[in-house]
Amino acid sequence: MARQRDILAPVSSLFNDSSFRMEELTTWRLRGHAGPPPHGQLWQAAEALDEFSQATATSAGVLSQLNASRFGQLNGAEVAFVVPVVPTLPARRSSFNDFERPVKRGLIPDRTYPQRLGVYDRLYKWRIYRYRDIRERDRLVPGRPGHGAIRGGRGNVNLSGRQRGRSARGHSSNPNPHWTYRTVGRVLLGYTVYGPYQWMMRRINGYAQGWWHERHYYPGQLADTYFHEYIRRVADIKLGYLWGSKRPRYIHYPQWITDFQRCRTLGAQAASGVPGAPRINRTMFYLVEIRSRYPKGHPSYLSPGSYVTNGELPLAIWIKGWEDPTTWSVPMISQWVWEDRYYYETTEDWDIGIRMKRDASGRPVWQKVYMIAQYVFGGIDVGGEVEVTNPANCDDISDLPAPILMDTSMGDYDMGRPHHDLGVRRELFTLLGVASQRDTARAWPGRFGTDNPFGGITGLAQAEVFNTTSWDLWTQDWKAKLVPITQWSDWMEKMIAGAEDAALTNGQVSPDDVTIVYEYLRRFDEAMVNQSLHH
Repeated sequence: MARQRDILAPVSSLFNDSSFRMEELTTWRLRGHAGPPPHGQLWQAAEALDEFSQATATSAGVLSQLNASRFGQLNGAEVAFVVPVVPTLPARRSSFNDFERPVKRGLIPDRTYPQRLGVYDRLYKWRIYRYRDIRERDRLVPGRPGHGAIRGGRGNVNLSGRQRGRSARGHSSNPNPHWTYRTVGRVLLGYTVYGPYQWMMRRINGYAQGWWHERHYYPGQLADTYFHEYIRRVADIKLGYLWGSKRPRYIHYPQWITDFQRCRTLGAQAASGVPGAPRINRTMFYLVEIRSRYPKGHPSYLSPGSYVTNGELPLAIWIKGWEDPTTWSVPMISQWVWEDRYYYETTEDWDIGIRMKRDASGRPVWQKVYMIAQYVFGGIDVGGEVEVTNPANCDDISDLPAPILMDTSMGDYDMGRPHHDLGVRRELFTLLGVASQRDTARAWPGRFGTDNPFGGITGLAQAEVFNTTSWDLWTQDWKAKLVPITQWSDWMEKMIAGAEDAALTNGQVSPDDVTIVYEYLRRFDEAMVNQSLHH
């Protein structure tokens, strides 16, 4: 517990004892803050990214042409441009609500199976697999830990409340204690996906409470705390504010008192209805147990192989209201530690060395298991309800940042015609690069004369922009590659149709340059072009 306290000490110091204020990071509008929102730093960053995205989306076509032209000129071309002259970005700015699905579930807003599975499913495999185990019956054999049937013995203290940890008491839910069941196979039923929020919560929960990996359990670092639960509850409420009702929501804010005498005084006051007495929400105990083959005081008590304990995870028990241990019928063996002793019976318990015995009739003999249960007083919680701050306290949701989504109204992936050179893939994701120079060829200049209308040489290349991960703008995994030039007449039509748009580049590419190259290239017969370009 001291280790857990030390882990949480920096967190407590940051939130409770420093000048740090979470709302200055996360809240859209800060109370008393001058100027229009956003005031929170995370919102300011989101707003800046939104403005950058809008500017990029608006000017993406011109920027693409500028980059293509500059790159060509840096590599020796006098004239370089791409066709279409102003490429179209198939995108639209939507609304803040479209962030909900990728954040919560890892799904893109316009998810269409299977071509738009989403960012985190495709790239990181953030999936929860669903299996059905195939189990078969297996006879209990010596040396394999197991319990027989159990009867009787529940102890003198019976605390009903929330529990966390590991009990040392033996358990058996097996109707036939001479059989066990083992998993011999698994059938994959399917999976659901999750996004960065669930990924974070799963990591926090695993760190705090422990996790299983390949049948081995790794204990958590904060197993006796509510840390992971408070993190999730507060975050869930804040996400609810972002994409749900704006009505105020509250959470219990605990205040623990650990001095037993003070707790008992407050408990008596609360029970008597003394004015001003705090409300006791819950009482906490730690339960340390020993399950033993021998009773306490026996010469072989705690001998190797004769007992088990809670291990590193004693039971933490939270009981509603005030629970006074001085009213129990068990002795206090140390300051604020009460011990209960009892026994139950079982037919076998391999963990503590009890083997099956049979009577003259062949029936199992019931044998005693001795339990020592020590209840350590933890404290009382007298905290109250506090309102969780709304991070999106905006007047109008349209004020909030919004994502740039693929505009499927301009065309979409066609499952029936998935070819790269057809439909929207050809129209919006295929480009023709043109590079020309008014000079003789650097290699074999005599073979490449300048007796042509352009007075130089021209190079062409067709390129595709593609995404093998997901057909959407959320997955930032786009690539480009060169492919054979196809549909010559289509390129010629696009080139002359967009020639005047070259003026939008402020002189980087001139309409005259595009027109001159077009006049030169259009004279080639398409059949001859196909023969020349596909060698």
